[in-house]
Amino acid sequence: MKKYLLIIITLALTWVVIPAKAQDTLTVMQYNLLYYGNHQSGFADCFETNNNTQRKDECIRTIVNYVKPDIFTVCEFGATQALQTDFLRHNLNINGANYWQSDNIINYANSNIINHIFYDSRKMGLKKHVALRTNPRDTDVYELYLKTPSLAAGDTTKLVCIVAHPKAGMGYEGQRRALMQIAMDYVNQHYPTDNVLIMGDFNMYGASESGYRLLTQTYSNPSICFMDPLANVGGVGEWTSNNQFTAFHTQSTRSYSDECFSSGGLDDRFDFILMADEIAFSYNHLRYVQGSYHAVGNDGRHFNMSVNQGNNTAVPTEVADALFDGSDHLPVTMKIAVDAHLGVENNEAQSLYATVAPNPASDQAIVNFFNPMQGLVQFDLYSLQGQLLRHEVASFGEGSQQYELALQDITKGFYLLRIKHDGGWGQTVKLVVQ
Repeated sequence: MKKYLLIIITLALTWVVIPAKAQDTLTVMQYNLLYYGNHQSGFADCFETNNNTQRKDECIRTIVNYVKPDIFTVCEFGATQALQTDFLRHNLNINGANYWQSDNIINYANSNIINHIFYDSRKMGLKKHVALRTNPRDTDVYELYLKTPSLAAGDTTKLVCIVAHPKAGMGYEGQRRALMQIAMDYVNQHYPTDNVLIMGDFNMYGASESGYRLLTQTYSNPSICFMDPLANVGGVGEWTSNNQFTAFHTQSTRSYSDECFSSGGLDDRFDFILMADEIAFSYNHLRYVQGSYHAVGNDGRHFNMSVNQGNNTAVPTEVADALFDGSDHLPVTMKIAVDAHLGVENNEAQSLYATVAPNPASDQAIVNFFNPMQGLVQFDLYSLQGQLLRHEVASFGEGSQQYELALQDITKGFYLLRIKHDGGWGQTVKLVVQ
């Protein structure tokens, strides 16, 4: 018979921080390159004269040298294999570096601009590249694996990067949501419990857009939810032309127009890297480094101004100038820490083989798990904002066990249930309350 010792604690947290021995920290950067290497008439009047590729390369080299990314995803890249080869040679595999790689272009939509990825092959390999047929451009899915010491023993850690670039402009909210639904359905089918990032120029004008809400709320995919790294620091809301979001805007880098670059200065948050809860809550060998997400070059003092106007306190002058000349978007970047042991020596990663039923649940849920040895087991229920809503502890014998979790006072939504044995075994499962 189970003995219940209930301790209910309500705390205000940011993301759940689980100690880990870091083998490495991956820096991820997403950048809209503004029609890079393609100067066809009819697209925003961008030509070699006002969107010069050689000058853009100089800017990209400056930015890459400053950020030092390990994963570099891009939008608005010219859709030719030769351009990709040149980009690697001129901007990445330089000054003795020879480890940057990419993948062959897939372009079902036959668009003249595409998404793309470049990655440090010393740290990662590319297992799979799938292009989802979306409108007006394909949405690209890149399945990377980390080259960790335990890889030889068959312990593989995935990082899936989805790069999306839905249609710009007011009136296309439904089309943007439709693209994100295709991406969500694919993740739900293929990567429901994996480390996934979705990034790109989303062209969304605020958090009320249905496409953004689809990504960050459960809707019809209760096992999938992406989290905005800026949710806990005031970066989520109706950000367009709103000076309350000055520190988070990513477009435009110029206050005036030359018929190619957008004008108006920094006043839109169009560029994103969103993360699956597996990364945010650190239970699948990768964890978001809290506070590491930012728009490169945004110092919070350039609302409706050019990024290099006056003194930019966020980056050196040469980087601010490169951001001004390179594109009309700022890159966004974040860091992800890698667990060195990948569960081989880290007891925190050992599984209790826990499941929750029913899921979705309403008034109560039953947690089924295998207890490896007699002892105390704790049950921590977290909101997606990292708030610890409930902490309960009970004593169990060895073997298959059940625990009844009361949910009457829990509002409808998406939660994470952390189960941990005092001997070190632990597991996190997703729970939907409806």
